[in-house]
Amino acid sequence: MFFEKVKEITGHRIETWLFFIIIVMTWLGFGNEMAGLLTLSFIGFLFFKKNRRLLIEDKTLLVLALLFTVNCVISSLLSVDKLESSLLSLVWLLVILLPITFSRFSLDDDENFLIRWILPASIVAAIIIVFYVMIFFLITVFKEGLIFKRYSFYYLGTTTTSDVLIMLSGVGYGWWRQKLKERYRWLGFIYLLLCAFGMFTTLDRGGMLALFVVIVFLLSYDYKRLILFFVIIALLIYLSYKVASLNVLRYPFDYLTARYRLEILEKGQQLDTFHSAWLMIKDHWLMGVGTNNFSTFSKQYGSGKWYAYAHNFILQFWAENGLFGMLFGLSIIGLILYRWARVLRQHKLKYVVLGIGVSYIGMLIGNLTNSSIWKIKIALPFWIIAGIITTAYFECKKYNAEEERV
Repeated sequence: MFFEKVKEITGHRIETWLFFIIIVMTWLGFGNEMAGLLTLSFIGFLFFKKNRRLLIEDKTLLVLALLFTVNCVISSLLSVDKLESSLLSLVWLLVILLPITFSRFSLDDDENFLIRWILPASIVAAIIIVFYVMIFFLITVFKEGLIFKRYSFYYLGTTTTSDVLIMLSGVGYGWWRQKLKERYRWLGFIYLLLCAFGMFTTLDRGGMLALFVVIVFLLSYDYKRLILFFVIIALLIYLSYKVASLNVLRYPFDYLTARYRLEILEKGQQLDTFHSAWLMIKDHWLMGVGTNNFSTFSKQYGSGKWYAYAHNFILQFWAENGLFGMLFGLSIIGLILYRWARVLRQHKLKYVVLGIGVSYIGMLIGNLTNSSIWKIKIALPFWIIAGIITTAYFECKKYNAEEERV
């Protein structure tokens, strides 16, 4: 009765609106709070909704997630901080399954809500983030000249703003491109340029590379604007060389390449994390050091410095959860990519599916030099995107089954 009453008021299923609130607030950096709301909502609808069968319908994902979690628990029990590490291993199961299954609860047979509400809201979220960092960038320019600093959206932080921009760039562009009209193609192109500017202010080189790949991938369906994008990049590089001689401007590529790169190489932080992870893997290649124990063991390897993550999601899986943990973890990610590839040409919302899938791929590229999907603020939208892909996959599967019956 309660849910029917809410449905009369909202005009949609209550879990759809909850999903909308969760994903939008997550885009804006409230991942910790939204994870709690997601868990409570999921438990509630698991008992009261008829489509709770969706929890066990996706048997392949369920089996892989269970195998991954069991392996993580075993590796944790054989390592240090056994209780805490084992509990965090169980959290992995929730982090993966809850967003994916709740996405299906909310969007199954209701994809119009995705188009009418969620995707436009993601564009608004991206614009809010970009204009926030743009304002601080301009303040710095007027006060100190073109001195590049690392800007971030307040609620996300320096290590996660770039990841959200990667996801929002593809998700938002899919909404523009799906409309097919020429003016929407231009609006989508401008939107991508805004995301690129926001990414540049983060000074995250891995994020910039990932977004570059995302933009090229998306515009490969629109070669005229792809050529224009390369022209703009070439022009910006040329202009940056031209203004380098002005005293009031600091040569940006000098900061991003020469001095900054030499500093990083001198300190060896990025390479040292990889080296630490690899030495850790050599000693614990089968079972790993246990979930969330990378930081505990990092001092024993490499240069002896403390590192929270391996800064590479493959090394992170292997170092913490061993060979089988890495294989099961990559199998889950591979399953999502396989489903995206299968559904890309079949789904009626081709460009929406394209944008969402490319955002997912962009995150994986970015996490080759980062481990942000271990943070709930990023893990939640990352696996929600996987849930949207999964929803599209089962929609096509259901449609094809109906076609075969006819």
